Order: sequence, then structure tokens, then C-alpha cells
Amino acid sequence: MASIWVLTQPTDTSKQEAILADVITGVRGSKTSVYAIRSDTRDLIPLVEWSTSFDKRDPLPAGFYISFLQSLDEAQRKNADQNRLIMAKWVIEQQEWQWLVQDIEDLAPREF
Repeated sequence: MASIWVLTQPTDTSKQEAILADVITGVRGSKTSVYAIRSDTRDLIPLVEWSTSFDKRDPLPAGFYISFLQSLDEAQRKNADQNRLIMAKWVIEQQEWQWLVQDIEDLAPREF
């Protein structure tokens, strides 16, 4: 069975990492962040953190952490034989935050 990974996006991008979705046991969110709770360490992992340094981006929409759960559920249902990555992204064309689900084989490492 293929794996689902989640890209963490802390404000300090040097600490970005990909974690297996299987280790996420909880999610909480606000207008400025979405955090996951790891089952193995009980650490809070930032899935996305909004900062005033993103001056042209809006804060996260209400319920963005629920949107993550919906994206994760969809990825799990469609997860046949492709490894997938879920990440929060500011979509310039639509001027909004979205959770994107992509096949890992289609990712360009230089984008990260």
C-alpha cells in the first residue's frame, strides 16, 4: 500500500519536514496556524503557520484545519498505489489558502 506524507511548513523554513500521515493523531487550528499532534512523540508539528511577513497573503480561513482533514480523507480513499504528499499552499490565481494533494513522483524537489 502506498503512503501519504504531509509537508510541515513552519515559519522557519529550514525546519520543514515531511511526516507520514499515519503518525498524526490530532489536529488543531486558528487563523494563523494548523498544528498536528504526532502519535509517536506527542509533539505539535506546524502544518502551516501564517505570519505578518506574508504581507500580501490573507490569514488562514476559518476551519482550515477541517479542510486538512477532508483532504487527508480524500487522499486516503484514493490512495491505491501512488505515494502522495499533502501541503498547504497559497494559490496566487485564486488568492486563497488551499490544501494540495500531489503524487510524490510528480514533485519537483527544487520547489521546496
